[in-house]
Amino acid sequence: MFETSKDILYLVISFCVLWVTVFLCWTFYYVMRILRNANTIVEEFRVRLQALTEAINYIRGKVEHISGLMTLASSGVGGLIKKVVARKAESWMDGGTGRLNSAAKDAVHRAVTATAKKMKKVAAKVKR
Repeated sequence: MFETSKDILYLVISFCVLWVTVFLCWTFYYVMRILRNANTIVEEFRVRLQALTEAINYIRGKVEHISGLMTLASSGVGGLIKKVVARKAESWMDGGTGRLNSAAKDAVHRAVTATAKKMKKVAAKVKR
């Protein structure tokens, strides 16, 4: 079967090539499994990140909606307070018009205007 030592060398080389081939196939198989697992992990991460992004956008929309309502409410409250103060001042002025001169009426009007401005600032701070 073996005529020369060269035949033995070729047999050993063929076994070595066979074992290297088996080793490389085994290595490629495990590398592919690792890559598949990594791909699965990345896909799960993408799905969870998308869910998180949707939740953040939903919360952002709600906050913007509430902020809009607060702006509307603060401007409404500021206007309401201004009207109430103006009505009270006018009713007080109407009741005591005989005793007040024009300078006093102007002072009350300026006080009402200043109070309305302050209330508007307070409403703006509450809005923030």
